[in-house]
Amino acid sequence: MPLDDDSIDLIISNCVINLAPDKAKAFREAHRVLKPGGRIMVSDLVVTEKLPEHIRRSLEAWAGCVAGAMIKEEYLDAIKSAGFGKISIDEEHAFLEANMSEELKGKILSVSVRAFKLA
Repeated sequence: MPLDDDSIDLIISNCVINLAPDKAKAFREAHRVLKPGGRIMVSDLVVTEKLPEHIRRSLEAWAGCVAGAMIKEEYLDAIKSAGFGKISIDEEHAFLEANMSEELKGKILSVSVRAFKLA
């Protein structure tokens, strides 16, 4: 990110992190540019279990923000490993779409996560 260290108060992301090939790096960069006490507010899709390989390779699933989704616990661990604290899930619900494949139903969650760069 072409921003100075400790220069931002708040980062908001809406279904973008799961499109990044290196999500841990995205969270580390967010942590780097936030001022102490700054926070991230992230809405993203996560999964309850590893998706089948044919879905993870599907261009349609990537465009739909599904193929790159991490397992929920791993997603939260990536935020913590980047240095964030006071991590909370503000909202969580099952993600469903019309014509969704039966093998995906009940495996995708939409989450809104808040985390802080501790001083």
